[in-house]
Amino acid sequence: MTTLVRVEWTDNDLQRLVTAQEAEVIERYGDEMAAQPLEPGTVSVGLLVRDDAGVAVGCGVLRDPAPAFQAGTAELNRMYVVPEQRRKGLAKVILRELEAIAVQRKVTQLVLETGVLLEEAIGLYSSEGYRIIDNYEPYEDSEDSRCFAKAL
Repeated sequence: MTTLVRVEWTDNDLQRLVTAQEAEVIERYGDEMAAQPLEPGTVSVGLLVRDDAGVAVGCGVLRDPAPAFQAGTAELNRMYVVPEQRRKGLAKVILRELEAIAVQRKVTQLVLETGVLLEEAIGLYSSEGYRIIDNYEPYEDSEDSRCFAKAL
């Protein structure tokens, strides 16, 4: 049994998982793909998934509105599940909860950026109805980035 918990951007467990996510991206791509820093004020929702023991094992955030888009669009960011908890559907649980929260907030479109080498992430987003879009700012010149959008 897992539990979903909304948290602030400054939550220690969220920050621990975000740091792990960023380290994994750097490990796959090198320092040149270090994550774009998020301004704390741009994060509207932080979400954790906790395991039976209460340990945070996954996360995701919403930025609302997404900086490169008009009102009504939010950005999914910092989606991550610890390696030992993958392939259990937790990323899908986080994604669907963030989508539900976005709908409650009157968001009409979600966008996101992921790396072209993150095949698991691309598979998740594609299977959940996200479509590839042109890379948006600040990823417009990145060949290592793939951007997606989904109408809600």
